[in-house]
Amino acid sequence: MKLTHAAVAAALVLTGVAVASPAQAAAAKPGVVVDYAYHKVQVKPATFYPYKDLYFSSVKWTSLGTGTGSATAVQNINTCEPSCADANYRRTEVKLSFSTVKLSDCKRVFSKVKVTEVKSKKVRTYALPVFKKSC
Repeated sequence: MKLTHAAVAAALVLTGVAVASPAQAAAAKPGVVVDYAYHKVQVKPATFYPYKDLYFSSVKWTSLGTGTGSATAVQNINTCEPSCADANYRRTEVKLSFSTVKLSDCKRVFSKVKVTEVKSKKVRTYALPVFKKSC
């Protein structure tokens, strides 16, 4: 006997089994505040700006769960040489490990990222922006 997707969904509803839609499943996964100056949150952003002189570009997500996430990216740090206004960025390939989920404007976001430089293996951990708002 061949069942259609609609028949399976109807059977699950009638038996009281809850089924999350793809949108609901994605909503359960935390995002990242994509710009330190604004409250915009995205799940799996391709670029994000946690600080004024630091941003991550070419972000390729390798995993994303409800409490952790992993990606590869290019870290762009403004060297501020000869001045910050000159926007001389040092670019480095990195691996990102996201953790510590908190609420930011009532949305689940990662609040910590461990950055490992691919060539030098140097590791730094950054706090990510989180904006407080009563939900």
